[in-house]
Amino acid sequence: MISNKLKKKRTKYQLFAGIIVSVFAVFFALSILSPDYSTVKHSKIGTKINLSARTVTLIDEAFYEDKNVVELNLYTTIPDASTAKNITVKVTEGTKDNENLTVTTKKINESLYVVFVENLPKKWKILKVKVSEKGGGAEEFDMVDPFYVANEKIKHKAHFKAKSVTYYEAKEIDLFIQDAEKTMSKNNKEVKKLADSNSKIVEVNRDIQSNLSYQTEEKKQEMKSEIQSNEQKIVSQKETMKNLEKANQELEKAIEKAKKQKELLEWL
Repeated sequence: MISNKLKKKRTKYQLFAGIIVSVFAVFFALSILSPDYSTVKHSKIGTKINLSARTVTLIDEAFYEDKNVVELNLYTTIPDASTAKNITVKVTEGTKDNENLTVTTKKINESLYVVFVENLPKKWKILKVKVSEKGGGAEEFDMVDPFYVANEKIKHKAHFKAKSVTYYEAKEIDLFIQDAEKTMSKNNKEVKKLADSNSKIVEVNRDIQSNLSYQTEEKKQEMKSEIQSNEQKIVSQKETMKNLEKANQELEKAIEKAKKQKELLEWL
């Protein structure tokens, strides 16, 4: 009777162990078959790459499913006008570095380029986007880190709609306004931080001054030197605050001009 009970317990244990092993086997198989999207390379909006004479920033991207086309918007700093060169773009898929995909690069102005990657492989996964200045050799492409575009992470849009030059120019203005407003906000925080610092320094100097009378001559000199050093710091920080406030005033004017320019573009 005891042996029968032991057999039943052993059978239940074996059945339970078998289920556990099966579950782990399923999870293990899924971990192999399913890609780890957290490690997929993909350049976020705002990613920058540095060429020899300019910096290129990825400001927007989209994959249009109906046309099987990826669109990238690239903003570049403007170098010396006398030596300025257009940028050129090469795109490959996955590890096929020697098979360039069809690329159309549209120059909107000296700083804004729109890149279309066409005729993509049916099940493309990751695009490697290499940027260089026109006229450079293959080695220049290899010297600069590429942008990465992952199918799983790029914005998917159902339908492609052609856009005008003014649309992209307005988009560039929006980008300028956003960056200017961020800079202004950062400057305002720094001004407040410096103002608070100056207030604390004034309090510290007041405390030091109130304790001067009963100090030794040597200690008095040390304390007076500290007060003088603090006062110099206040003057320096006030100058920094003044410069930041002036910069914000200039940015405000630039934003107003940019908004008027955008209104004009939208009217055209």
